[in-house]
Amino acid sequence: MNSIAQITPELLLPVGTREMLEAAVNNGADAVYFGVPHWNARGRTEDFTFDDVRDMIRYARIHGVRTFLAMNVLVFERELQELPEFLEKIISLEPDAFIIQDIGLARLIRAICPNQEIHASTQMTLASAEGVNLVKSIGFNRAVLARELSVKEIAAIKAATDLELEVFIHGALCVSYSGQCLTSENFGGRSANRGQCAQSCRLPYRIFVDGKEFRDTDAQYLFSTRDLCALPKLPELEEIGVNSLKVEGRLKSPEYVAAVSRAYRKALNRIPLDAKDMEPLEVLFSRGLTTGWLDGDNHQELVNGTFSNHHGMVLGQVVKADRGQIIIGLDSAISDAGENACYPQPGDGILFENAALGVSIGSRLYAAQVTHLPHAKRGDPKLLKLEFGRDFDTRQIAVGMQVYRNDSPALERELRKTFTDREQLARLPVHMTLSGKIGGPLKLSVYDTPKNAVEVEADFTLEEARNKGNDADKALRELAQKELSGLSATAYQLKHLDIQVDRGAFIPGKILRTLRQAAIEKLDEKRTEWKVLNPSAEAGKKFLNEIRDKFKSGAASSGAPAANGTTFAKTVSDSKRPIISVLVRNPDQIAALKGLDIDRVIMDFDWGVKYDESLQQIRDLGFAAGMATLRIHKPGESHYLKNILRLCPDFALVRNLGALSILKESGIPLTGDYSLNAANSASYDWLLSQGLTTLHPSWDLNSTQLFDLLENIDGERLELTLHQYMPAFHSEYCAFARALTTGRRFPECGKICTKHKVEILDHKGERHFLQSDAECRNTLFVGKPQSALKLLPRLRTAGVNHFRLEMLTEDAETVRRKVLIYTQAIQGKISIEDAIREAGIQEKYGLSEGQLFNESTWQDRKK
Repeated sequence: MNSIAQITPELLLPVGTREMLEAAVNNGADAVYFGVPHWNARGRTEDFTFDDVRDMIRYARIHGVRTFLAMNVLVFERELQELPEFLEKIISLEPDAFIIQDIGLARLIRAICPNQEIHASTQMTLASAEGVNLVKSIGFNRAVLARELSVKEIAAIKAATDLELEVFIHGALCVSYSGQCLTSENFGGRSANRGQCAQSCRLPYRIFVDGKEFRDTDAQYLFSTRDLCALPKLPELEEIGVNSLKVEGRLKSPEYVAAVSRAYRKALNRIPLDAKDMEPLEVLFSRGLTTGWLDGDNHQELVNGTFSNHHGMVLGQVVKADRGQIIIGLDSAISDAGENACYPQPGDGILFENAALGVSIGSRLYAAQVTHLPHAKRGDPKLLKLEFGRDFDTRQIAVGMQVYRNDSPALERELRKTFTDREQLARLPVHMTLSGKIGGPLKLSVYDTPKNAVEVEADFTLEEARNKGNDADKALRELAQKELSGLSATAYQLKHLDIQVDRGAFIPGKILRTLRQAAIEKLDEKRTEWKVLNPSAEAGKKFLNEIRDKFKSGAASSGAPAANGTTFAKTVSDSKRPIISVLVRNPDQIAALKGLDIDRVIMDFDWGVKYDESLQQIRDLGFAAGMATLRIHKPGESHYLKNILRLCPDFALVRNLGALSILKESGIPLTGDYSLNAANSASYDWLLSQGLTTLHPSWDLNSTQLFDLLENIDGERLELTLHQYMPAFHSEYCAFARALTTGRRFPECGKICTKHKVEILDHKGERHFLQSDAECRNTLFVGKPQSALKLLPRLRTAGVNHFRLEMLTEDAETVRRKVLIYTQAIQGKISIEDAIREAGIQEKYGLSEGQLFNESTWQDRKK
């Protein structure tokens, strides 16, 4: 571990409205983050104006709270070219930092304003020190780590980097690695990488194992994770030296923000928490709290499977239901809390549920009291009698139903006071000195810290009082204390007042009020002073023009050195003929490629499958043999990359930044995959500069955006997959283990994924394929494959000559038929229309055009 003194980490809270900002600031936040106008990864939050942002930054800075602007989305080429003026304007509002996903956007901000702080979003899927250190070279000041890391893994990253690290500690967990999820886009037509997540993972799904529906599971909501609560892990995260602790929730309520801020502030201040602190965290919004991945994989704990929405605090189970009242056996967490027990209050929302039968019933509580059954014995669980209004039919309630408390107006009212009641607002203590001599000026100096000291002078000459004496001096002191402590409309409170005024002086109250107001205004200005940044839109335009000129001149097309001393890009593109790669996912598919008009074969095998023989088999068939890296790289997972280095394939398909960092000096030619999320020329330029010969664009681009990109890059450096099963999500969570076993992690699961073929049926009646990779991570592949054949003529005109075909579970005969159809179309031997028709016949669930042909723009109609 780095030899650094243990720091108290920053507590970072989400802001979706102005009230949420005030709730965070007044309940202990050190920093807040909110969306940039028109640009943020929470498309359903309030879209602030520039004036809103300026005012919110000022409010936060006066209170000593840092502000981060979230612009953590992918940026398309046309948008990038139009951004310099916008960025100059938003940087001029003086945020502390930007949270960025897009590499091109980060570079553009750096060009416009070299001293602007930028943080690498969790959307960049940074899960290893190698990846973190690679993006450091772009100019990032901080990395927000992937949520799928354990405390041990976070410690390993911290020990190997000097970049600041930020870790999520509370709120919703995504089942997919952030930045690697296309579920919303594929199932709902809305891209998560563009701030429009439809939360498709929260929907119910049915499981089919080896073609038959699997009913021996309660996991209907198979991909809906519980919520994260890292309170038990804070001491370990502090000891590691994590710089920032982040709370998710820009779509939550101000009361939720207040509750979470208070609990974590208390914990960070070493004040023991009790049941009362946890109560609002569960009641206001909770799908069940867990430490997520911080304790390592626990597939049974991470997903409940029986629900996906807010359920709140577990109260217990129904033991008796009578007309008008219900008796429940209290959950041990409540009954064991003693005098700190959190019982429901009149008006609270109560939810009764039988998940197995799909029964869910709710009502407002009329009254509640602790009770007992006749002939109760010592040690029997405590009981709670719940009473409801006449409109609630208690005959719907059955013994054994689970009971939750999922709403509390009284609790919300108390939390709301923390940021609306002037008496409860957090204030900064200030010291004041009132000084002056009779016949001279009256001065007031104010400071909160020595570096924030200001002084103002009244346009008033101090005069003698007409009535002198001790009473007059006492009256002056009382008046000064009263007038100068009137700070309820400010961010301050008077801690100490020193009066150094000549005895017998007279000062009108109006003069004191004017002095106080002037001093506080000056102190506000002092506290909001910011470093000189001088953002320049012209510098940004120059940067973009230089990239465009570089691609047009061919300066960006040198490629990485191959083992034979030539360059891989050059050897495969000189002829301008199409270069066709086929990705296979099991060795049995390789032989089917014999004699076909392709150039390269990429091996992407499951856990335990050997590469040595397959590598030689591919070469014997006359093809270049490549190996794909995994989509994620975590601490301790370099053995897979070491295998690539040992076997030295003809090329490697790089899928994550950690792998790129490790392999870029290996001498093995590298190609970049769509998971690197290149969406614009500035990101293309940087990724290619890291040693990639070609690069696949992000699947967030549609055809219009793709051809916009091709106008400003070298088409020969772009590879596009013409046929594949789109990956909906890529997850550390194993749905195989959760649904089909009781195993928490490998090897308790018995590697069930290798023994069965599993399909997932969605709410539209479509089936999708669930696959595991060499590190037990799951990918859900959309059952209807996507074909980009319609774009082929335009792609060739734009200079694209690298094309890929991806196989999944097809048998050898099907692989051969598919590849033959596509190669004939690419070579012009059959028409595009005939190829699409023939390709569709080969597919079990048909063929899709996918996102490439989606020209619609999702509009949020909440307003």
